[in-house]
Amino acid sequence: MTERRDVAYASLKQEIMSGALLPGEQLFPAELADALDMSRTPVRDALNALQHDGLVEILPRRGYFVSRVTVRDVEEVFDLRLILETASAERATRRIAEGEIERLASLSRRFVSGDVDSYRAYLGENREFHLAVAAATGNRLLHEALARVFDRMQRFLVLRLELSQDADGMLAEHHLLLDAFRARDASRAAEAMRVAIEHARDATLESIFRHAKDWAV
Repeated sequence: MTERRDVAYASLKQEIMSGALLPGEQLFPAELADALDMSRTPVRDALNALQHDGLVEILPRRGYFVSRVTVRDVEEVFDLRLILETASAERATRRIAEGEIERLASLSRRFVSGDVDSYRAYLGENREFHLAVAAATGNRLLHEALARVFDRMQRFLVLRLELSQDADGMLAEHHLLLDAFRARDASRAAEAMRVAIEHARDATLESIFRHAKDWAV
């Protein structure tokens, strides 16, 4: 990639992943080029690269659009999380250090429903929590795979702002997992992780169904 294409790619990807550009929203290369203070060519190159990433759709005679979020997308990502993270929780139970358990317990950021900044800060800590559990297994490939899944899932989670009223419930699910770690109860840890992931999946699907028309999913 050229330097300007890199800049355009990184900027547009961040806008899409953060939810600033919503699913189904049309993207106009001329407007984007003006906003980024560059010519249209690197912007079009960036949009083509984002199409390969599955984040942009190019519709003949219509133009560029932010890719729609589908029910299948959500279900497949959360199915993969269930496979990876229940295994992570079970394996981590035998290896995670007491100090790491207490560090994870300190990740207790809450958010205000509908407040974009506080919710994104929560999402950052939530990602750190889950990746730390994977890291505690000692399996680098498992940790890397889960990091990629969270990157893919980021779009889904930022679309839950109006449903994000259950911060205490989400944090309670984390503490149930940590209690299982303290007790070195692998089956209980796996079950706590399963419940937390299924809860997140159901809330995300609810958000998609609620906004299907607005987001063109």
